[in-house]
Amino acid sequence: MFEVVYAKSVEKDIKNIPSRFLYKIKEEIEHLTEFPQVKNIKKLTNHPVSDFRLKVGDYRVLFDVDIRNRAIYTLKIGHRKEVY
Repeated sequence: MFEVVYAKSVEKDIKNIPSRFLYKIKEEIEHLTEFPQVKNIKKLTNHPVSDFRLKVGDYRVLFDVDIRNRAIYTLKIGHRKEVY
């Protein structure tokens, strides 16, 4: 099992997301503890912020994985048009 760690910038990102989407996003982030057996994740190439993304409807969760410490660092959450 992995531990999910949120960056401070995620708090700001959450304020810009309508509340009707927040429950589903949070639910999908909690599934990241079972990495890599998670659906809707993709390894990103040459992305300046993160190595992976989680797709949740029209929203994306950008995150990094630290295998050694068994941690997932959630770095950014946003609409797909804004996050890349």
